[in-house]
Amino acid sequence: MKQWVNSLAFVLVTAAIFATNTSAARADLRIEVLTRGPIHEAFAQPVTFDEGAGFAITRQPPAPLEEMIPEQKPEGNHVLWIPGYWNWDTDRSDFIWISGCWRAVPPNCSWIPGYWATSAGGYQWVAGFWSSADTEEIEYLPAPPATLEAGPQGASSSNNIWIPGCWVRQEGRYAWRAGFWEAGRANWVWVPSQYCYTPLGYVYVDGYWDYALKNRGVMFLPVYCPAELYGQAGFQFAPDIVFNIDVLSQNLFCCPQRHHYYFGDYYGADYAQQGYNPWCDVSVSFSWYDPLFVHAQWQHRDDHQWAANQRTGYEQRRDNVALRPARTYAALQVQIAGLPRKQRNQPQMARPLKEAVAAKNAPFKFETVDAYTRTSTASQAKDAQSYKVTRSQWESPKAAPAELPTQPREILSQKVKISRSSTRVNGPVSNKSLMPPPRPKHPTPDPNVQPKEKKENGR
Repeated sequence: MKQWVNSLAFVLVTAAIFATNTSAARADLRIEVLTRGPIHEAFAQPVTFDEGAGFAITRQPPAPLEEMIPEQKPEGNHVLWIPGYWNWDTDRSDFIWISGCWRAVPPNCSWIPGYWATSAGGYQWVAGFWSSADTEEIEYLPAPPATLEAGPQGASSSNNIWIPGCWVRQEGRYAWRAGFWEAGRANWVWVPSQYCYTPLGYVYVDGYWDYALKNRGVMFLPVYCPAELYGQAGFQFAPDIVFNIDVLSQNLFCCPQRHHYYFGDYYGADYAQQGYNPWCDVSVSFSWYDPLFVHAQWQHRDDHQWAANQRTGYEQRRDNVALRPARTYAALQVQIAGLPRKQRNQPQMARPLKEAVAAKNAPFKFETVDAYTRTSTASQAKDAQSYKVTRSQWESPKAAPAELPTQPREILSQKVKISRSSTRVNGPVSNKSLMPPPRPKHPTPDPNVQPKEKKENGR
């Protein structure tokens, strides 16, 4: 059975708990559904130009949670399940679970998942990335020079977007490939070329067309789960509440140091000092790039005040605590209950899954996940979790250093044969709307461009 939902994309959250030893569970133990936190990195990622080692912690992450596959998914064989992972919440000084997502896999791509790598005295996050679907070998390179990107150059039509420059490997050395203007696309977001840090070196990830955020599928809100719960034998959890992704941009932040987008209440000086940037700041920063903001600004290209209005909205919420969003689903329900009846009937941030599936006024469809698909998807999810372990093994330097390299230039370039990721689309995609636009024609790299000196706190 297929039913319409009332938004082009939704975020699902889990609140139902299933444990084999429920009689032993304390009544006060529960999963707390969060309306703030990281966005699953496979769903969307900011681009960091001068990539470095990930955020470090001292506590060992727990074993992954076992997620129950939702009973509904966006229709199409290009939509796959990508399991969740633990992320460190500094405010709690504890882990939160970034729930898995139904993801429309970018054309001709496969997902290489991130993982926690051991380092001297702790653990560091190594980000995941979308690679070519037929990748069977990865080349690990010395660190590229500091970026020369300085933002859009020259005049251009409002129909174009700026694609930033990038160092590329050419004949054993790095050459600068300048940025350029390219026509924007209504349903496609260009994710520019970038380098991803790993313990073994830097991986060059070529640019690619991704679906617009509204068409990427379904991602699940993060949750806080007490160790006493997930430590129980047979513990599982399942989705129950959905979050309307159409309101995501109202409270969207980029934290390049942590390789994630964040949504929700990250307002205030403390968060700014920790590197949580409002997404509208991409226009004044040349150290990172926000594909979502660039695409949204292009969509609103006829509204010359749109970018300024994004900044104004951020500043209003920054300066007025009462305007900030609730931090948990429970608190959100209290907020909604206090609204006038007319406002309660307007689209809200979150609601039960059954209400979202029953809605009829939007073109994004769900389809029921039958028993066979549920079993095969669960098996694929286990394979994807195992792939993280496999990746950490092949990226572990043969002679393990005392810590993750702080001077990756010392890492020799090398190629490693890998097994293919299971998170890729098998077989052709027949729907023409899922076929990406032609790749942009990049400028020829210039080997004569000289790198600039790095900052003392650089890579």
